[in-house]
Amino acid sequence: MNILRRLALAVALLIAAISPLRADPQAVQMLNAMRAQQGVAPLSYAPRLEAAARAHALDMARHGYFSHTGRDGSGVGDRVRAQGYRWCYVAENLAKGQGDLTQVMRGWAQSAPHYRNMMSRNATGFGLFQGPDRIWAMVLAAPC
Repeated sequence: MNILRRLALAVALLIAAISPLRADPQAVQMLNAMRAQQGVAPLSYAPRLEAAARAHALDMARHGYFSHTGRDGSGVGDRVRAQGYRWCYVAENLAKGQGDLTQVMRGWAQSAPHYRNMMSRNATGFGLFQGPDRIWAMVLAAPC
């Protein structure tokens, strides 16, 4: 990896790591509009789920991998639990390369497993994060 690419990635990781967690109103609206079309209840934004999505997206960008399994062998449930969220249902969507929210949501909607996660009647909340290198992570869950 060349020095400029490394520097750009380091700056992006630092900015992402210190940015406050917040709901993206467009993401909330877009996901809940898709759910409403299918007669599924809306999801609420969950900061702890975004924190889990953020941690995984940043780790993948920092260490150059793309997988539902973390470098430490963790799954999405482990990462959500590490954020203090006690879940009874959990799912994760990942994407890489999409430049904006519309593209990533369209891609997930066209993929049966990802769409199934977004439409799950078991989920009550979600968190979404776009990391460096256009790595996207969405975590959907319901507490116990």
